[in-house]
Amino acid sequence: MKKSTTASLLPSVAAPLLALGQHIRSARQARGWTIAEAAARVVVSTATYKRIEAGDPSVSMASWANTLCQLQLLDAVIGAAAPAQDALGEGLRAAQASKRIRKAKVKDDYDF
Repeated sequence: MKKSTTASLLPSVAAPLLALGQHIRSARQARGWTIAEAAARVVVSTATYKRIEAGDPSVSMASWANTLCQLQLLDAVIGAAAPAQDALGEGLRAAQASKRIRKAKVKDDYDF
């Protein structure tokens, strides 16, 4: 029996994946590509490409990345995940940063 990937998917992830699939569909349509043409460019079957546009989480990350790359959207997705765009991460790093700068004690070899 095939394991269901939706059982291990967090509820807060399903809707964004569906939205990403819809954005990919919109980008494909704006370029005037059919599903078959897009699938050929990504080097996946049309069934797999349809699953990407449906936001299916069981499709490999490589297929998602290849799709975004062919649509010239991969850099934008990577940029969105950059540390500078992560307000929570930046705040946590700032909170963990040392508040005070201390100089290391220098051993004095000439101490009598």
